Amino acid sequence: MEACATHGPSASAGGRVFRAALPPFEYLAATSVPEALRLLAKFRGRAVLLAGGTDVLVQMRTGKRVPEAVIDIKRVAALGGGVKVERGGRIAIGALTTLADIEHDAKLRRLVPLLPEAVATMASPQVRNRGTIGGNLCNAAPSADTAPPLLALDALVRLHTRKGVRTMPLAEFFTGPGRTALGTDAVLGAILVPKPPRGLRAAFRKHGVREAMECAVVSVAVAVAKERGTIRHARVVLGAVAPTPLRVPAAEALLVGHPGGPLDLLAAAGEAADAARPITDVRGSSDYRRDVVRTLVRRALEEVAG
Repeated sequence: MEACATHGPSASAGGRVFRAALPPFEYLAATSVPEALRLLAKFRGRAVLLAGGTDVLVQMRTGKRVPEAVIDIKRVAALGGGVKVERGGRIAIGALTTLADIEHDAKLRRLVPLLPEAVATMASPQVRNRGTIGGNLCNAAPSADTAPPLLALDALVRLHTRKGVRTMPLAEFFTGPGRTALGTDAVLGAILVPKPPRGLRAAFRKHGVREAMECAVVSVAVAVAKERGTIRHARVVLGAVAPTPLRVPAAEALLVGHPGGPLDLLAAAGEAADAARPITDVRGSSDYRRDVVRTLVRRALEEVAG
């Protein structure tokens, strides 16, 4: 999340200087999905949506975003609703659900603890009380902490467009750093998590250069379900090591049909490291990140499959 940057009128992040005041913009508050879509169409890519604001406002202060209009969607009831368990066991999470609500939701902790456990590592309590899960996904940072666990759970997203509502796999939602399938004329309505396979065990691991308010240098989510001692279902997902969160089917294939012994886990971890496409920056070199991927994947798999 952008909230991990240093704040202040004279501070800088990524070479950008924080402004003492926001640039001029038109503020508009939508009260329904059709109204939000109409306003997006009116400004043709020159508007941003405001939910929690923990990413957007920071980006405006650094000049990364200079919109003509800010469309506040916090009052759009159709985008909220918290966490619901639908018929068949699917979980629906409204896009405006705060990270703090996800962290503490009893249903999620019981059914898919991977997600609240990952959210608990994010930013600070203040940011989690303000930021939303939809905003974290729509910001589309490669290091977004909600993305790997949701991808490991085979999550879907529900999108609202002027042509109607459509659902797509979260894996297809991210199109590049800061870019999603929403484009400039759609709104994220909900995140949908299918009923997990029986016996699913999952783990999230995150590595950074400090303990508080940390953006991931590498993050990993794994999920494994066994039947009679053999892995029948496996997911391995990486964050912060590619332009988008990255699922690694080749690593999963090395696990399915095997008992999950030490050699199986080492092979899968090595495949995940090979699949990573990290950059070198001030927080770590590409080689360092690959080594961290190998270690985190192995440790996470040892926890759930060993």
